[in-house]
Amino acid sequence: MKQTLPYLFLLFFISGFSQQSQDLSGKWFWKSPNGQNTMELQLTYENQNRINGNHCVVFNKEGKTDCRNNEVGTFSINLVKIAKGIYDGTIESAVSLSSGKIRLQYIESEKTIRFYLKEVPPGEFYIPKEAFLIQ
Repeated sequence: MKQTLPYLFLLFFISGFSQQSQDLSGKWFWKSPNGQNTMELQLTYENQNRINGNHCVVFNKEGKTDCRNNEVGTFSINLVKIAKGIYDGTIESAVSLSSGKIRLQYIESEKTIRFYLKEVPPGEFYIPKEAFLIQ
């Protein structure tokens, strides 16, 4: 029994680790069906339940942009985990400097993130209402 205990612990640890949700850190991309609009999200984990990041949205083939500089310690996206693979939070428009509410949901079967703008920020912005992003 004493010899199998370390193996059981290791098996439990590995199976618990493999059940963690998809790692959402990194760059995620979206391009509109007509090719006129793009969005990039750069996401990093603050901790297990919080994600921060920045965005860059280009509309009308660079006619209008909403991009946040990657200054150290500043983020345009702030998210909190509300369920497995689902994060709610805010996105700050670099154009109007106002914040809207968003939801990111990882869709495991498609290996994509569904971006959904739940509340439009006041003022001018170029963030899509919904987009499916890939890495």
